[in-house]
Amino acid sequence: MDTGTDIVLLVLSGCIGGYISGLLGVGGGLIFVPILDYFLVKQGVKDNDLVLYTLANSFLSIIFAGIAGSIDALRAKSINFTHLFSVASAAVGSVLITTFLIKSGSWYTPDVFKLVFCALLIFTFFKTLMHIEAIGLQERMNWKSGILIGVITGVISGLSGLGGGIIMIPLFMTLGNLTIKRASALSLAIIPVIALPNVIYYAMSRPQLSIPGSSGYLAWYLVIPIIIGVVSTVKLGLMTAKILSSKSIKIIFACFIILTVIKTVLSVVI
Repeated sequence: MDTGTDIVLLVLSGCIGGYISGLLGVGGGLIFVPILDYFLVKQGVKDNDLVLYTLANSFLSIIFAGIAGSIDALRAKSINFTHLFSVASAAVGSVLITTFLIKSGSWYTPDVFKLVFCALLIFTFFKTLMHIEAIGLQERMNWKSGILIGVITGVISGLSGLGGGIIMIPLFMTLGNLTIKRASALSLAIIPVIALPNVIYYAMSRPQLSIPGSSGYLAWYLVIPIIIGVVSTVKLGLMTAKILSSKSIKIIFACFIILTVIKTVLSVVI
């Protein structure tokens, strides 16, 4: 990096991503991916290496967002470990397979995936807004729905570099009848489990263009400032989520989906 301004920008992006993670339970990948892409391009990274460096460092940032955001909930035992295990185990398997397929060939075309991803996001947008949290209605989550949600989440996470929360939360609400607050808390606890195998895999891989001071695809000079920002604000996001009503969080989450769609479409057409 050239200046202190770059470090400030990375820390700031981490702060924004951390706050969003705590507020919505989505991991913050939407913030991390573009900022990492920007700095990696400045370093001359391109083509398949650019995708892999971006995914690797986004996943590492997401791990810290998830851990910092779910420690209190895990201590309070407010997370259902049966749900966590079924979703996480299925997601880890599918994300590793997806990651291996991306790295082992040139079949992956980001633009095509982005269009499919946008269609899926639009679907989750309407599902989120139309979901009614009926008072007293029992949760429907079981191991079958957990595995289905995990497989879908793992594939989307592996292809996009996002933590998977933006897909998990609407699925938890629709298939499991969880409230958006419970869905967000469960999502945030699962995100680090999904991301960790990816980080290990990328750290042990050898890029075509090796960046000084990196471990495999992990560029420490980029990811450490982001992590500092993440751990500084994730609990502030959690505090905000406790104050807001479920309806308010649902509206914010829907707006977040729309921003994701806009950003993804612009990255294709520009």
